[in-house]
Amino acid sequence: MSTLVLVVVPTMDNAYHNLKDFVAIVPPIGLLSIAATAEAAGHRVVIVDADAERLDAGRALDRIAALQPDFVGATVMTATMDLCAAFFARLKERLPRVPVIVGGPHPSSLPVQTLRDAPAFDVAVIGEGDETIVELLKAHAAGGDLTAIPGIAFRCAGEVTVTAPRGPIPDLGILPLPAYHLLNRDLYRSYGWNNWVSGHRTPVGVVFAARGCVGRCNFCAAHTVFGHGIRYFPLETVKRQLDYLLRDWQIRVLYFQDDTFTANRKMVEALCDYIVAQGYDRQLEIMVSSRVDTVNPETLRRMRRAGVRWICFGVESGNQAILDRMGKKITVEQVRKAFRMAREAGLFIAGNFMIGHIGETRGTALDTIDLACELDQEYASFAIAIPLPGTELYDYCIDSGMQLPAWNDFGNVNTPPIPVNRELGAAELVALRNLAVNRFFKRPGYFLRLLLRMRPLNVMADFVRMYFALRKERLAKRL
Repeated sequence: MSTLVLVVVPTMDNAYHNLKDFVAIVPPIGLLSIAATAEAAGHRVVIVDADAERLDAGRALDRIAALQPDFVGATVMTATMDLCAAFFARLKERLPRVPVIVGGPHPSSLPVQTLRDAPAFDVAVIGEGDETIVELLKAHAAGGDLTAIPGIAFRCAGEVTVTAPRGPIPDLGILPLPAYHLLNRDLYRSYGWNNWVSGHRTPVGVVFAARGCVGRCNFCAAHTVFGHGIRYFPLETVKRQLDYLLRDWQIRVLYFQDDTFTANRKMVEALCDYIVAQGYDRQLEIMVSSRVDTVNPETLRRMRRAGVRWICFGVESGNQAILDRMGKKITVEQVRKAFRMAREAGLFIAGNFMIGHIGETRGTALDTIDLACELDQEYASFAIAIPLPGTELYDYCIDSGMQLPAWNDFGNVNTPPIPVNRELGAAELVALRNLAVNRFFKRPGYFLRLLLRMRPLNVMADFVRMYFALRKERLAKRL
């Protein structure tokens, strides 16, 4: 039996600084899935979640070293690549013989470059890692040949070898339940806006009902891990996860992490009926993500009866030409219709918007800001387009000869924007995002509606705290 330590590398302070208390820290469901298959194969697994445990890099390294692992693994995002490389370089100084296995969107998109950029990484998993991790642990323990394992990149004789592709797992029902038991539920919390509705941010649970997405948006890198298209877990598997989280964790907030929760109407309605039949709706505040072209009034009403309070729509742009360039395959009128249906069903709505995509001008960005302020929604986030590896947007930048920054600057908070077209430079992108935030959140009517619809004292307390946190960030010249 081998000991596998799965690590959430400490990145929260680097990304959010004074804003970190407003951000959710949710159970790392990807690592929980990896842990479950490794445990089922007979291995000992420990999860060190440095962000949730508020460990800095030094204390996290001490924890890992004390566990004397045979293997260490982590999920690597593009924005955390540099931090992860530095973290595991320090670990290698203490545990030089312990293989480091990394997976996630960044290694899946750029497996060879990932290993070249980070000498401390030994293996990069390409795509889903549930089955790959078991084969890796077995081969390493036996001193076997890694070339027979599909879906990885590894070093061999000083060179990086990439094995045959591994396709997505066709039947997700073969996977064990995520290893929730490896975590301390008290370390995790939801976003602040859940507190506006129910007064609760904890305990929070996370469930995947499906993997993948029906969309093909050219700025999204989710397909690099899950592939194109969508695959569903059996309904009974999802029910068992819900039962565990309600019974053992006593959760008050539930996030369905699916990219498009409403893609399968039959699945959604069956889940909602189960939640109501079990009485879970009386305990839960549920949040889901959706596309505006996958909702209908009856399903939205059934979701509301089952305790779904928040629906998050990926709107991105208020300009049809930009939506088309993004590959969103939606219309501005579909956006308006979906928001009306969700409002009529009694759901709270959060819209996600993006500024600075290919072809964006000040005029098209203002269309997005105007639409965000027009729509009746409780929350809106305004991101600047990021050319993530594995996306068409990234390929466009490379083909255009753009000089892209260090991986650490591929974040959306406290990092300089990456202009992807000549119409809008970094300074103007920041100015447009600030304009969007100010126009949306500083409307008297908006704030009054929040106070009337939600817990007013909670809303006011959060807005006051956010004001001072943002002030500190501006004084530090990070905004």
